[in-house]
Formats: sequence, C-alpha cells, structure tokens
Amino acid sequence: MTTFIFIAAVMAAIAATAVAFPLLRSSHSRLVGALAGVVVMAAAAGLYPLWSNWNWHAATASKPAVSTQVLEMVAKLERHMKDAPDDLTGWILLGRSYLALERTDDAIEAYGHAHRLDPNNAEALLGLGEALSVRAGGNVTPAAGDLFERALALEPENPKALLYSGFGAATRGDRAAARQRWIKLKGMHPPPEIDAMLNERIAELGTADLEQGPAAAGAGAGAAAAGAGAAGAPAAVATVQIRIAPALKSHLTGDVPLFVFAREPGGQGPPLAAKRLTSAALGSEVRLSSADSLIPGRSLVAGQKVSITARISFSGQPLPAAGDLYGELTYDVGHDGVRELVIDRISQ
Repeated sequence: MTTFIFIAAVMAAIAATAVAFPLLRSSHSRLVGALAGVVVMAAAAGLYPLWSNWNWHAATASKPAVSTQVLEMVAKLERHMKDAPDDLTGWILLGRSYLALERTDDAIEAYGHAHRLDPNNAEALLGLGEALSVRAGGNVTPAAGDLFERALALEPENPKALLYSGFGAATRGDRAAARQRWIKLKGMHPPPEIDAMLNERIAELGTADLEQGPAAAGAGAGAAAAGAGAAGAPAAVATVQIRIAPALKSHLTGDVPLFVFAREPGGQGPPLAAKRLTSAALGSEVRLSSADSLIPGRSLVAGQKVSITARISFSGQPLPAAGDLYGELTYDVGHDGVRELVIDRISQ
C-alpha cells in the first residue's frame, strides 16, 4: 500500500505542475496555484490503496486532519469559479480539491463541468473517471473505464492514463491490454518502487492468455471477453451482480464499506479472493479473479466451487460484526456466468 501511495504522489506531482504553473504566473491566482500543489498531492493518494491488494488484517488508518488554510483556499477557489464559470483549469483543480476533502459527489460535478467545457481534455476525463471509481469504493465502473480509455486515446503517452486504463482493462478481464499498458509505463523508467509495483501487478495478471502464443495475446479484449485461457480452458473468474433486499435498504445511510470475497465452502481464514468496495457499488457487477488474491499461490481455480459473500460492514472492518448486512451464494468458477447476489441477512 505504501508503494501505491508513493506512485500517487509521483503521478500527482506531474499533474500538480501542469495545473499550478499557469496559475502561479499570475499574482492574483498564486494562492489558488499553491492549492494545486497541496491538494493534488493529497487527493491522488486516496484511490491507489483501494486498487492495491487488500490486507485482510490491516487496521483502518486514521485520517489526517484537513488544515484551515486548505479549507480557506478551497473556499476561495469556489468563489472564483462562480465569477469565472468557463475556467477549465479551475474546474479541474476544484474537482481535485473535492477529492482530497472526500467530497466525492462534488468532485464528480466539478470534473463533469470541466468535461462539458472541453470533452477532449484528458485531465478532465481522468479526473471524472477517478472520482467515479472513488465513489464505487475503488471499483473501476464501466463508465470510469470508458473515460480512462478515451483519455488514453487522446494522450497515449500520459502515465496516469496508462496506469488508470490498465486498472480498467484488468477489471474487465482484458489482461493483454492491462499488461501492454503497464509494460509501456515501465518503459518510461519510473522510480524503482513504482517499477517493482508494476512488476507485481503484471505478475498477478498471469500468463494464461500468452500460452497460446503471440496471436492469442494480440487478440486482447476478444480473448478475455470469450473467457478463454490456455487450450480453451475456462477462466478462473467469478462475477456477481450485487443488490440489497428492499427490506434492508432502510439500514443504509450514505456510503459504507462493502466487502466481497470468495472462499472454499466451510473454509476458515483469509479468502481466496477479496475486494473492498462501498455500498455505492450495489447494483453493479463485481469481478473476482487471481488479481484479487490475498496470498501468493492461493487463488481461484477454474472448476472450483466457492462460497461468495457480500458484506456491508458498519464497523469498517472485514471481519463480521453484529448488525452487518450480508448475502452469499455458491459459485462454480469458470462455469457460472454473472450471478445475482442478494444481501438479505443481518449478522447476529
């Protein structure tokens, strides 16, 4: 997780420079420019831990307090945007500021405004996709994935676009595309810590799509969509669409952590695969694969029957607690398609 935060800082530094420099050139906007350098660094770190491997035993980290100075600078930027609603750079910075303050819905609105001003602005596309992913608990939604793809098409050499679109490709099962993008990012000679993280993520993609030779790898999304691995074997993937029973909807107030995990039926200890999302992901498809494994060498296997659980945790911890809402089903990995998983029980 530390590595992911380090990557966020590096990527954010690049973005901060691009956003802050034009503002710092004007004495009238220097305070706003300073905000770009502070807020962009703080906000970008938030998404990466959600996309890292989940540490089952990790305690919830305390959130640092937001300084009064930052809040004042954000308020000044808000006033500026009322007077200059066509300031594209300002809207992008405001979106980043809201992400840093965990005002995700406001961030989506700000980035959406920037995107409407310039539909071909890669920073607006990436920011909007990032905000949508944060709202979904780090889950790259189809809408966010599309935004990342469009940003990459506009700026194929953009490191942030390569990283984010790689996560999007991995989420939808296009291992070839994710691998190609992360390898390209490695070719930009990032710091050793980032290079090591990319190596880990590439290793987690496995090699099943490469075992048929370069032609199969080149098929990319087509091979992944077909769900085929080596010699036509089914992919070790489990996909569920999660919803909550109407009788339990009143228990939800705002976004709360949602843990989705697969384990051997009756098994104890860490699951075979797990994701940490939020209740904003309810109604969407969640995909578990070897990339979501918690322990090297222990992951989902095609032909294996597993128990998949979706748990809304009001304590914020993955371990069950009284009052949590959950649902579960048995899933045949590599055979079943998208299954509906209904959260319809309350932990006692």
